[in-house]
Amino acid sequence: MASNSKITRDHDAIRSWAEARGGRPAHVADTGSRGDTGILRLEFPDAPGSKDAALEQLSWDEFFEKFDERRLALVYQEETAGGAKSNFNKLVSAETAAAEQSGSASRRGGARGKTAVKKAATKKKSAKRASGGAAAVKKSAVRKSAARPAKKAARKSSSSTARKTAGASRSTPKKKAARAAGRKSGARAGSAERPSVTKKSTRRR
Repeated sequence: MASNSKITRDHDAIRSWAEARGGRPAHVADTGSRGDTGILRLEFPDAPGSKDAALEQLSWDEFFEKFDERRLALVYQEETAGGAKSNFNKLVSAETAAAEQSGSASRRGGARGKTAVKKAATKKKSAKRASGGAAAVKKSAVRKSAARPAKKAARKSSSSTARKTAGASRSTPKKKAARAAGRKSGARAGSAERPSVTKKSTRRR
Protein backbone atom coordinates (compact mmCIF):
# COMPACT_ATOMS: atom_id res chain seq x y z
CA MET A 1 0.00 0.00 0.00
CA ALA A 2 1.36 3.39 -0.94
CA SER A 3 2.52 5.59 1.91
CA ASN A 4 -0.04 8.33 1.10
CA SER A 5 -3.00 5.93 0.75
CA LYS A 6 -6.09 6.11 2.94
CA ILE A 7 -8.58 3.46 4.05
CA THR A 8 -12.28 3.92 4.66
CA ARG A 9 -15.56 2.01 4.97
CA ASP A 10 -17.68 5.14 5.12
CA HIS A 11 -20.32 5.19 2.35
CA ASP A 12 -20.48 8.97 2.02
CA ALA A 13 -16.69 9.30 1.87
CA ILE A 14 -16.42 6.62 -0.83
CA ARG A 15 -19.21 8.12 -2.96
CA SER A 16 -17.86 11.69 -2.65
CA TRP A 17 -14.33 10.58 -3.58
CA ALA A 18 -15.53 8.60 -6.65
CA GLU A 19 -17.99 11.22 -7.97
CA ALA A 20 -15.37 13.99 -7.62
CA ARG A 21 -13.36 12.04 -10.23
CA GLY A 22 -16.27 11.05 -12.48
CA GLY A 23 -16.44 7.57 -10.95
CA ARG A 24 -19.45 5.31 -10.55
CA PRO A 25 -20.15 1.89 -8.98
CA ALA A 26 -19.87 -1.20 -11.17
CA HIS A 27 -19.27 -4.95 -11.12
CA VAL A 28 -17.46 -7.41 -13.34
CA ALA A 29 -20.07 -9.25 -15.42
CA ASP A 30 -20.27 -13.04 -15.31
CA THR A 31 -18.16 -13.27 -12.12
CA GLY A 32 -21.03 -14.11 -9.78
CA SER A 33 -23.71 -16.75 -9.58
CA ARG A 34 -27.44 -16.04 -9.92
CA GLY A 35 -28.46 -13.24 -7.62
CA ASP A 36 -24.82 -12.30 -6.97
CA THR A 37 -23.21 -9.21 -8.45
CA GLY A 38 -19.77 -10.77 -8.48
CA ILE A 39 -16.64 -8.63 -8.20
CA LEU A 40 -17.27 -4.98 -7.28
CA ARG A 41 -15.41 -2.15 -8.93
CA LEU A 42 -15.35 1.66 -9.17
CA GLU A 43 -15.39 2.69 -12.83
CA PHE A 44 -13.99 5.96 -14.25
CA PRO A 45 -15.34 6.08 -17.81
CA ASP A 46 -13.84 9.49 -18.61
CA ALA A 47 -10.32 8.54 -17.52
CA PRO A 48 -7.96 7.62 -20.40
CA GLY A 49 -7.50 3.88 -20.84
CA SER A 50 -10.05 2.98 -18.16
CA LYS A 51 -12.84 1.62 -20.35
CA ASP A 52 -13.56 -2.04 -19.65
CA ALA A 53 -16.25 -3.85 -21.60
CA ALA A 54 -16.61 -6.41 -18.81
CA LEU A 55 -17.83 -3.79 -16.34
CA GLU A 56 -21.52 -3.19 -15.79
CA GLN A 57 -22.88 -0.22 -13.86
CA LEU A 58 -24.66 -0.63 -10.51
CA SER A 59 -26.63 1.75 -8.35
CA TRP A 60 -24.96 3.03 -5.21
CA ASP A 61 -27.51 1.16 -3.09
CA GLU A 62 -26.70 -2.16 -4.79
CA PHE A 63 -22.98 -1.46 -4.53
CA PHE A 64 -23.02 -0.65 -0.80
CA GLU A 65 -25.34 -3.56 0.00
CA LYS A 66 -22.73 -6.03 -1.29
CA PHE A 67 -19.89 -3.84 0.09
CA ASP A 68 -21.23 -4.23 3.66
CA GLU A 69 -22.28 -7.84 3.16
CA ARG A 70 -18.73 -8.80 2.20
CA ARG A 71 -17.15 -6.56 4.85
CA LEU A 72 -15.04 -4.66 2.34
CA ALA A 73 -12.96 -1.46 2.69
CA LEU A 74 -11.73 1.00 0.09
CA VAL A 75 -8.02 1.83 -0.19
CA TYR A 76 -7.60 5.07 -2.14
CA GLN A 77 -5.38 8.09 -2.81
CA GLU A 78 -6.30 11.76 -2.97
CA GLU A 79 -3.33 12.88 -5.10
CA THR A 80 -0.49 11.41 -7.12
CA ALA A 81 3.15 12.02 -6.23
CA GLY A 82 3.11 14.88 -8.74
CA GLY A 83 0.14 16.56 -7.02
CA ALA A 84 -2.52 15.61 -9.61
CA LYS A 85 -5.89 14.15 -8.62
CA SER A 86 -5.49 10.38 -8.25
CA ASN A 87 -7.97 7.66 -9.29
CA PHE A 88 -6.03 4.91 -7.54
CA ASN A 89 -8.31 2.60 -5.52
CA LYS A 90 -8.83 -1.02 -4.61
CA LEU A 91 -11.46 -2.91 -2.66
CA VAL A 92 -10.05 -5.24 -0.01
CA SER A 93 -11.42 -7.06 3.02
CA ALA A 94 -11.71 -4.98 6.17
CA GLU A 95 -9.35 -7.38 7.99
CA THR A 96 -6.70 -6.99 5.28
CA ALA A 97 -7.09 -3.22 5.36
CA ALA A 98 -6.71 -3.17 9.16
CA ALA A 99 -3.61 -5.36 8.96
CA GLU A 100 -2.05 -3.14 6.28
CA GLN A 101 -2.89 -0.03 8.29
CA SER A 102 -1.35 -1.40 11.49
CA GLY A 103 1.68 -2.60 9.52
CA SER A 104 2.27 0.83 8.00
CA ALA A 105 1.80 2.40 11.44
CA SER A 106 4.36 0.04 12.97
CA ARG A 107 6.77 0.76 10.12
CA ARG A 108 6.36 4.48 10.76
CA GLY A 109 6.81 3.86 14.46
CA GLY A 110 9.91 1.76 13.77
CA ALA A 111 11.35 4.46 11.57
CA ARG A 112 10.64 7.04 14.25
CA GLY A 113 12.19 4.75 16.84
CA LYS A 114 15.33 4.36 14.74
CA THR A 115 15.50 8.10 14.26
CA ALA A 116 15.11 8.62 18.01
CA VAL A 117 17.85 6.06 18.71
CA LYS A 118 20.18 7.77 16.24
CA LYS A 119 19.47 11.16 17.81
CA ALA A 120 20.09 9.75 21.29
CA ALA A 121 23.38 8.18 20.14
CA THR A 122 24.45 11.46 18.56
CA LYS A 123 23.61 13.36 21.75
CA LYS A 124 25.54 10.78 23.79
CA LYS A 125 28.60 11.17 21.57
CA SER A 126 28.37 14.96 21.81
CA ALA A 127 28.08 14.72 25.60
CA LYS A 128 31.13 12.43 25.75
CA ARG A 129 33.13 14.82 23.61
CA ALA A 130 32.06 17.75 25.77
CA SER A 131 32.90 15.90 29.00
CA GLY A 132 36.24 14.82 27.53
CA GLY A 133 37.04 18.41 26.60
CA ALA A 134 36.03 19.61 30.06
CA ALA A 135 38.20 16.92 31.68
CA ALA A 136 41.17 17.95 29.53
CA VAL A 137 40.68 21.60 30.50
CA LYS A 138 40.41 20.59 34.15
CA LYS A 139 43.63 18.54 33.97
CA SER A 140 45.42 21.42 32.30
CA ALA A 141 44.19 23.79 35.02
CA VAL A 142 45.35 21.38 37.76
CA ARG A 143 48.76 21.08 36.14
CA LYS A 144 49.08 24.83 35.87
CA SER A 145 48.01 25.36 39.50
CA ALA A 146 50.46 22.68 40.64
CA ALA A 147 53.30 24.25 38.65
CA ARG A 148 52.71 27.75 40.03
CA PRO A 149 54.07 27.10 43.60
CA ALA A 150 57.16 25.41 42.15
CA LYS A 151 57.76 28.35 39.84
CA LYS A 152 57.29 30.81 42.71
CA ALA A 153 59.72 28.83 44.91
CA ALA A 154 62.26 28.71 42.09
CA ARG A 155 61.92 32.46 41.60
CA LYS A 156 62.35 33.13 45.33
CA SER A 157 65.43 30.92 45.61
CA SER A 158 67.02 32.46 42.53
CA SER A 159 66.30 35.99 43.79
CA SER A 160 67.69 35.21 47.27
CA THR A 161 70.80 33.66 45.72
CA ALA A 162 71.25 36.73 43.56
CA ARG A 163 70.88 38.97 46.61
CA LYS A 164 73.46 36.98 48.57
CA THR A 165 75.86 37.07 45.66
CA ALA A 166 75.35 40.80 45.25
CA GLY A 167 75.85 41.32 49.01
CA ALA A 168 78.97 39.22 49.00
CA SER A 169 80.36 41.07 46.03
CA ARG A 170 79.60 44.37 47.72
CA SER A 171 81.14 43.41 51.11
CA THR A 172 84.37 42.06 49.61
CA PRO A 173 85.74 45.48 48.50
CA LYS A 174 84.74 46.95 51.84
CA LYS A 175 86.56 44.22 53.72
CA LYS A 176 89.64 44.66 51.57
CA ALA A 177 89.59 48.40 52.18
CA ALA A 178 89.20 47.84 55.94
CA ARG A 179 92.12 45.42 55.97
CA ALA A 180 94.29 47.85 54.03
CA ALA A 181 93.36 50.66 56.39
CA GLY A 182 94.23 48.47 59.38
CA ARG A 183 97.59 47.63 57.92
CA LYS A 184 98.39 51.29 57.29
CA SER A 185 97.43 52.33 60.82
CA GLY A 186 99.56 49.53 62.25
CA ALA A 187 102.52 50.61 60.21
CA ARG A 188 102.13 54.20 61.40
CA ALA A 189 101.96 53.14 65.02
CA GLY A 190 105.11 51.07 64.68
CA SER A 191 107.03 53.90 63.11
CA ALA A 192 105.94 56.26 65.90
CA GLU A 193 107.18 53.94 68.67
CA ARG A 194 110.65 53.27 67.21
CA PRO A 195 112.17 56.80 67.73
CA SER A 196 111.18 56.87 71.41
CA VAL A 197 113.05 53.63 72.00
CA THR A 198 116.13 55.06 70.33
CA LYS A 199 116.05 58.16 72.45
CA LYS A 200 115.84 56.11 75.63
CA SER A 201 118.78 54.01 74.66
CA THR A 202 120.85 57.11 73.89
CA ARG A 203 120.18 58.69 77.23
CA ARG A 204 121.33 55.59 79.09
CA ARG A 205 124.66 55.73 77.43
